[in-house]
Order: sequence, then C-alpha cells, then structure tokens
Amino acid sequence: MAEAKARELIWKHVTDIGTCMMVTTNADGGIRARPMRGAVDQDGNAIWFFSDRDIDKDEDVERNPRCCLTFADTREQTFVSVSGRIALIHDREQIDAHWTEGAEIYYPRGRNDETILLMKFVPEAGEYWDAPSSPIVIAIQFLQAKVSGERPELGTQGAARLS
Repeated sequence: MAEAKARELIWKHVTDIGTCMMVTTNADGGIRARPMRGAVDQDGNAIWFFSDRDIDKDEDVERNPRCCLTFADTREQTFVSVSGRIALIHDREQIDAHWTEGAEIYYPRGRNDETILLMKFVPEAGEYWDAPSSPIVIAIQFLQAKVSGERPELGTQGAARLS
C-alpha cells in the first residue's frame, strides 16, 4: 500500500512540476545536468522530451542511457528524483504523435525540422520528499523539537519502483 501511494504521488508531482533537471554522464565520466520540460505519459510509463540533435546530450545518452530526472517545487517544498533509462527516438511517426503546441513554438521550422530529437525516458524507480511550505510551520516544528529533544517532523518521504 505504501509503495502504491508513493508511486501515485511521484507521478502527480512530476506532472504538476513539469520542468526537471536531466542528469546524464558525459564522455569523460562527468555528471551533467540541464533543464528540460517533458510530457508525462503515466499510462505508458514514460516521459517524452524534445531536444536538438546539435547538443551533446544525444551523445551522452547513446554512450550511457542511465539517467536521473530531478524535479523541485520550492514554493510547495516538494522534491522528486526519478531514475531510469532514456532512449533516442528517430521515428517520425513518434515525433508526430508527441508533437505539442510548445514544440511548435520552440521549433519554428515545424515537426520536420531535421535537428529535432525525441527522447523517451522510462523511469525505473522514484523518490519524493514533501515538506511544510510555510516558514512559520517549520519554525514551530523546530521549537517543538527543541522542547521535546526529538527531531523535528519536516514532512514526508516515499519511494517506489516505477517499472
């Protein structure tokens, strides 16, 4: 039950936040993160991204498809980390199927632009953290902890397999 609830919350937070940092490994083994906005397909267990072929991330992904997406909503104090594999999709039918108004704006030459790259991220595991968003609530938690000698209760955390 706890894992099912965690899975549900992970997908909800990923959908609500939308923009993530995509973390990949580059050619020399270094870690690289870049902001990306994906289209969530929970039923298909995937997050789809449009990108440019002219950027190094396609080479990073071809060398090592292991990837981590991190999502943060600092206003609500909600954080998510999702690990999985990412694949480069060269199929024009898939590009058409996932084409959005946002993609149309970002790629003014349209869906047949040869520089467009579609990436499919398949999550394997995820984790979330929710904390109180009010500084007053946090301050009260710390005061209660100081009085009781116990750690402050600063939110919830959960993890789930996603594939």
